[in-house]
Amino acid sequence: MNAQQQPISPEFFAEMQGKALEAFSILADMNHRVLQGLVGLSASTAKEGLRTYAELQSATVEAARTPHSPVGPETIEALRQNPFAWYQKSLLALVEGTQKAFRLVEANAQVVTRTAERVQASAEQTGQEIQETLTASVNRLKEIYARG
Repeated sequence: MNAQQQPISPEFFAEMQGKALEAFSILADMNHRVLQGLVGLSASTAKEGLRTYAELQSATVEAARTPHSPVGPETIEALRQNPFAWYQKSLLALVEGTQKAFRLVEANAQVVTRTAERVQASAEQTGQEIQETLTASVNRLKEIYARG
């Protein structure tokens, strides 16, 4: 150790302690805001998930409500009387059912796409808020330690 070192004054310790307390306060506030943003994002994502599930369920229930051609004694009698008409009717029913299934898949894809867009918008907004919080906190810390 150098024998000519000057003693550190109590004012220096008090100043450093004050700066450290301010810095911890800023970091705690920053941590609070970041966590608040992440919790908000998680909540909105969960809400969107529930909304999507409900929309998919309602579309599926709606598709299940559509009447299907019954298979029974009258269809067998129709087959005996006019097989070509029965085959044609069955083929048309099959095509119609396939079209309904594709419409259901398309509707579900649109629901999922809208959900993804809403979640992406929430994530971008939260990311922007977190970035602003971090930038402001760093600037405040720089100000504290730039003071004499």
